[in-house]
Amino acid sequence: MTNEQKELVQPILNTIINEDIKEFAIVLLEDMPEYIWHVPASSTGKYHPTFSLNEGGLMRHQMAVVRFLNFFFELEQYNSKLTTRQMDLMRVAGLLHDGRKSGSQKDYEASKYTRFNHPLLMADEIRKYDGKYLNHDEIEFVAEAISKHMGQWSEDRKSNVILPKPDDKFSRMLHVADYLASRKCLTMDFEGYTEPKSIVTNPEEYILPFGKYSGQKLIDIYKAHPDYCDWLEKNISKRDVLTMLKMIKEKCKNED
Repeated sequence: MTNEQKELVQPILNTIINEDIKEFAIVLLEDMPEYIWHVPASSTGKYHPTFSLNEGGLMRHQMAVVRFLNFFFELEQYNSKLTTRQMDLMRVAGLLHDGRKSGSQKDYEASKYTRFNHPLLMADEIRKYDGKYLNHDEIEFVAEAISKHMGQWSEDRKSNVILPKPDDKFSRMLHVADYLASRKCLTMDFEGYTEPKSIVTNPEEYILPFGKYSGQKLIDIYKAHPDYCDWLEKNISKRDVLTMLKMIKEKCKNED
Protein backbone atom coordinates (compact mmCIF):
# COMPACT_ATOMS: atom_id res chain seq x y z
CA MET A 1 0.00 0.00 0.00
CA THR A 2 1.52 3.29 -1.10
CA ASN A 3 1.38 6.48 0.95
CA GLU A 4 -1.19 7.84 -1.50
CA GLN A 5 -3.36 4.75 -1.11
CA LYS A 6 -3.15 4.85 2.68
CA GLU A 7 -4.05 8.54 2.63
CA LEU A 8 -7.14 7.68 0.59
CA VAL A 9 -8.45 5.12 3.10
CA GLN A 10 -7.20 6.84 6.26
CA PRO A 11 -10.55 8.59 6.93
CA ILE A 12 -12.19 5.17 7.08
CA LEU A 13 -9.42 3.67 9.21
CA ASN A 14 -9.88 6.60 11.59
CA THR A 15 -13.41 5.39 12.39
CA ILE A 16 -12.16 2.00 13.64
CA ILE A 17 -12.01 2.27 17.42
CA ASN A 18 -10.16 -0.87 18.52
CA GLU A 19 -6.46 -0.75 17.62
CA ASP A 20 -6.04 -4.49 17.03
CA ILE A 21 -8.92 -4.49 14.54
CA LYS A 22 -7.51 -1.40 12.82
CA GLU A 23 -4.13 -3.16 12.53
CA PHE A 24 -5.87 -6.16 10.96
CA ALA A 25 -7.60 -3.89 8.44
CA ILE A 26 -4.25 -2.41 7.44
CA VAL A 27 -2.74 -5.89 7.02
CA LEU A 28 -5.63 -6.87 4.73
CA LEU A 29 -5.28 -3.66 2.71
CA GLU A 30 -1.57 -4.38 2.26
CA ASP A 31 -2.47 -7.83 0.94
CA MET A 32 -5.01 -6.66 -1.66
CA PRO A 33 -4.19 -7.20 -5.35
CA GLU A 34 -2.90 -4.00 -6.93
CA TYR A 35 -5.82 -3.78 -9.37
CA ILE A 36 -8.24 -3.19 -6.47
CA TRP A 37 -6.81 0.32 -6.08
CA HIS A 38 -7.28 1.23 -9.75
CA VAL A 39 -10.29 -0.43 -11.37
CA PRO A 40 -13.90 0.86 -11.40
CA ALA A 41 -16.47 -0.84 -9.19
CA SER A 42 -18.34 -2.07 -12.27
CA SER A 43 -16.44 -3.58 -15.20
CA THR A 44 -19.36 -2.64 -17.50
CA GLY A 45 -20.35 0.67 -15.85
CA LYS A 46 -24.00 -0.41 -15.62
CA TYR A 47 -24.51 -0.87 -11.90
CA HIS A 48 -22.74 1.79 -9.86
CA PRO A 49 -22.88 5.59 -9.34
CA THR A 50 -20.37 7.93 -10.95
CA PHE A 51 -18.09 8.21 -7.92
CA SER A 52 -17.30 4.49 -8.09
CA LEU A 53 -16.44 4.41 -11.78
CA ASN A 54 -13.17 5.22 -13.52
CA GLU A 55 -9.73 5.08 -11.86
CA GLY A 56 -9.97 3.94 -8.23
CA GLY A 57 -13.74 3.50 -8.35
CA LEU A 58 -13.80 0.09 -6.67
CA MET A 59 -11.86 1.34 -3.67
CA ARG A 60 -14.17 4.35 -3.36
CA HIS A 61 -17.14 1.96 -3.52
CA GLN A 62 -15.76 -0.09 -0.63
CA MET A 63 -15.18 3.10 1.34
CA ALA A 64 -18.74 4.18 0.60
CA VAL A 65 -20.04 0.92 2.06
CA VAL A 66 -18.29 1.73 5.34
CA ARG A 67 -19.66 5.27 5.25
CA PHE A 68 -23.18 3.85 5.00
CA LEU A 69 -22.40 1.48 7.88
CA ASN A 70 -21.20 4.45 9.91
CA PHE A 71 -24.50 6.21 9.19
CA PHE A 72 -26.28 3.16 10.60
CA PHE A 73 -24.03 3.14 13.66
CA GLU A 74 -24.99 6.72 14.49
CA LEU A 75 -28.54 5.51 15.19
CA GLU A 76 -29.50 4.30 18.65
CA GLN A 77 -31.52 1.42 17.18
CA TYR A 78 -28.20 -0.03 15.97
CA ASN A 79 -25.45 1.24 18.27
CA SER A 80 -27.33 0.34 21.44
CA LYS A 81 -27.41 -3.31 20.35
CA LEU A 82 -23.86 -3.65 19.00
CA THR A 83 -20.50 -3.69 20.76
CA THR A 84 -17.68 -1.47 19.51
CA ARG A 85 -15.85 -4.58 18.32
CA GLN A 86 -18.84 -5.77 16.30
CA MET A 87 -19.09 -2.35 14.65
CA ASP A 88 -15.36 -2.34 13.90
CA LEU A 89 -15.49 -5.86 12.43
CA MET A 90 -18.36 -4.70 10.21
CA ARG A 91 -16.21 -1.77 9.05
CA VAL A 92 -13.42 -4.18 8.10
CA ALA A 93 -15.89 -6.38 6.21
CA GLY A 94 -17.22 -3.37 4.31
CA LEU A 95 -13.80 -2.02 3.42
CA LEU A 96 -12.61 -5.40 2.09
CA HIS A 97 -15.80 -7.05 0.81
CA ASP A 98 -14.79 -6.72 -2.87
CA GLY A 99 -11.10 -7.35 -2.24
CA ARG A 100 -11.05 -10.22 -4.73
CA LYS A 101 -13.59 -8.83 -7.21
CA SER A 102 -11.68 -10.31 -10.16
CA GLY A 103 -9.77 -12.87 -8.13
CA SER A 104 -6.04 -12.60 -7.54
CA GLN A 105 -3.78 -10.19 -9.41
CA LYS A 106 -2.86 -13.04 -11.76
CA ASP A 107 -6.54 -13.86 -12.32
CA TYR A 108 -7.25 -10.20 -13.11
CA GLU A 109 -4.44 -10.05 -15.67
CA ALA A 110 -6.02 -13.03 -17.43
CA SER A 111 -9.59 -11.66 -17.27
CA LYS A 112 -10.73 -8.28 -15.94
CA TYR A 113 -14.38 -9.25 -15.46
CA THR A 114 -16.03 -9.75 -12.08
CA ARG A 115 -15.90 -13.27 -10.69
CA PHE A 116 -19.31 -14.31 -9.45
CA ASN A 117 -17.78 -16.20 -6.52
CA HIS A 118 -15.73 -13.19 -5.38
CA PRO A 119 -17.46 -13.06 -1.96
CA LEU A 120 -16.26 -16.61 -1.28
CA LEU A 121 -12.78 -15.84 -2.58
CA MET A 122 -12.44 -12.87 -0.23
CA ALA A 123 -13.89 -14.83 2.69
CA ASP A 124 -11.26 -17.51 2.10
CA GLU A 125 -8.55 -14.83 2.18
CA ILE A 126 -9.85 -13.61 5.54
CA ARG A 127 -9.82 -17.14 6.95
CA LYS A 128 -6.13 -17.51 6.10
CA TYR A 129 -5.51 -15.22 9.08
CA ASP A 130 -7.25 -17.52 11.54
CA GLY A 131 -5.24 -17.42 14.76
CA LYS A 132 -3.48 -14.18 13.82
CA TYR A 133 -4.36 -10.61 14.87
CA LEU A 134 -7.90 -11.54 16.00
CA ASN A 135 -9.46 -14.63 17.55
CA HIS A 136 -11.18 -17.35 15.52
CA ASP A 137 -14.71 -16.08 16.15
CA GLU A 138 -13.86 -12.55 15.01
CA ILE A 139 -12.06 -13.77 11.88
CA GLU A 140 -15.08 -15.91 11.07
CA PHE A 141 -17.40 -12.95 11.77
CA VAL A 142 -15.69 -10.91 9.03
CA ALA A 143 -15.45 -13.83 6.60
CA GLU A 144 -19.11 -14.81 7.03
CA ALA A 145 -20.38 -11.26 6.51
CA ILE A 146 -18.29 -10.86 3.35
CA SER A 147 -19.37 -14.24 1.94
CA LYS A 148 -23.05 -13.18 2.10
CA HIS A 149 -22.82 -9.58 0.89
CA MET A 150 -24.49 -10.25 -2.48
CA GLY A 151 -27.85 -10.83 -0.80
CA GLN A 152 -30.63 -12.07 -3.06
CA TRP A 153 -28.31 -12.10 -6.08
CA SER A 154 -26.92 -15.46 -5.07
CA GLU A 155 -27.18 -17.38 -8.35
CA ASP A 156 -25.75 -16.81 -11.82
CA ARG A 157 -26.79 -18.36 -15.13
CA LYS A 158 -23.17 -18.72 -16.21
CA SER A 159 -21.99 -20.40 -13.03
CA ASN A 160 -22.96 -23.35 -10.88
CA VAL A 161 -21.90 -21.41 -7.77
CA ILE A 162 -24.66 -20.57 -5.29
CA LEU A 163 -23.68 -17.87 -2.83
CA PRO A 164 -24.93 -17.89 0.77
CA LYS A 165 -27.63 -15.32 1.51
CA PRO A 166 -27.60 -12.98 4.50
CA ASP A 167 -29.16 -14.77 7.46
CA ASP A 168 -28.24 -12.64 10.48
CA LYS A 169 -28.31 -8.97 11.40
CA PHE A 170 -24.65 -8.42 10.54
CA SER A 171 -24.68 -9.91 7.05
CA ARG A 172 -27.99 -8.19 6.31
CA MET A 173 -26.58 -4.85 7.41
CA LEU A 174 -23.50 -5.26 5.19
CA HIS A 175 -25.69 -6.24 2.23
CA VAL A 176 -27.90 -3.18 2.66
CA ALA A 177 -24.86 -0.88 2.89
CA ASP A 178 -23.41 -2.46 -0.27
CA TYR A 179 -26.78 -2.15 -2.02
CA LEU A 180 -27.06 1.55 -1.17
CA ALA A 181 -23.47 2.22 -2.23
CA SER A 182 -24.29 0.67 -5.61
CA ARG A 183 -27.37 2.78 -6.43
CA LYS A 184 -26.77 5.13 -9.34
CA CYS A 185 -29.01 7.84 -7.83
CA LEU A 186 -27.04 8.00 -4.55
CA THR A 187 -23.78 9.88 -4.79
CA MET A 188 -20.97 10.80 -2.40
CA ASP A 189 -18.34 13.51 -2.35
CA PHE A 190 -14.79 12.20 -2.03
CA GLU A 191 -13.05 15.52 -2.67
CA GLY A 192 -11.45 16.60 0.60
CA TYR A 193 -13.41 13.86 2.34
CA THR A 194 -12.79 13.37 6.06
CA GLU A 195 -14.40 11.35 8.83
CA PRO A 196 -14.17 11.97 12.55
CA LYS A 197 -10.90 10.51 13.85
CA SER A 198 -11.15 7.65 16.26
CA ILE A 199 -11.16 8.84 19.81
CA VAL A 200 -8.91 7.76 22.69
CA THR A 201 -8.93 3.99 22.45
CA ASN A 202 -7.90 3.12 26.01
CA PRO A 203 -11.10 3.38 28.06
CA GLU A 204 -9.18 3.04 31.32
CA GLU A 205 -7.43 6.36 30.69
CA TYR A 206 -10.37 8.42 29.45
CA ILE A 207 -11.00 11.53 31.57
CA LEU A 208 -14.51 12.95 31.75
CA PRO A 209 -14.22 16.59 30.56
CA PHE A 210 -17.41 18.01 32.11
CA GLY A 211 -20.01 17.67 34.87
CA LYS A 212 -19.73 17.13 38.58
CA TYR A 213 -17.11 14.39 38.11
CA SER A 214 -15.07 16.41 35.62
CA GLY A 215 -11.36 15.49 35.65
CA GLN A 216 -11.94 11.95 36.93
CA LYS A 217 -11.41 8.74 34.96
CA LEU A 218 -14.66 7.57 33.40
CA ILE A 219 -14.00 3.97 34.40
CA ASP A 220 -13.72 5.01 38.07
CA ILE A 221 -16.95 7.00 37.78
CA TYR A 222 -18.69 4.01 36.21
CA LYS A 223 -17.62 1.70 39.04
CA ALA A 224 -18.47 4.18 41.81
CA HIS A 225 -21.50 5.91 40.33
CA PRO A 226 -23.26 3.65 37.78
CA ASP A 227 -26.50 5.66 38.10
CA TYR A 228 -24.69 8.77 36.89
CA CYS A 229 -23.35 6.88 33.88
CA ASP A 230 -26.86 5.68 33.11
CA TRP A 231 -27.93 9.34 33.17
CA LEU A 232 -25.08 10.26 30.79
CA GLU A 233 -26.21 7.65 28.28
CA LYS A 234 -29.75 9.00 28.26
CA ASN A 235 -29.04 12.72 28.30
CA ILE A 236 -25.87 13.57 26.37
CA SER A 237 -24.92 13.27 22.71
CA LYS A 238 -21.10 13.55 22.88
CA ARG A 239 -19.85 10.72 20.69
CA ASP A 240 -16.51 10.30 22.46
CA VAL A 241 -18.04 9.94 25.94
CA LEU A 242 -20.75 7.53 24.80
CA THR A 243 -18.25 5.38 22.90
CA MET A 244 -15.84 5.26 25.84
CA LEU A 245 -18.70 4.38 28.17
CA LYS A 246 -19.76 1.53 25.89
CA MET A 247 -16.17 0.22 25.85
CA ILE A 248 -15.94 0.47 29.64
CA LYS A 249 -19.18 -1.47 30.05
CA GLU A 250 -17.91 -4.19 27.74
CA LYS A 251 -14.61 -4.36 29.59
CA CYS A 252 -16.21 -4.57 33.04
CA LYS A 253 -18.71 -7.17 31.84
CA ASN A 254 -15.89 -9.36 30.50
CA GLU A 255 -14.06 -9.08 33.82
CA ASP A 256 -17.06 -10.27 35.84
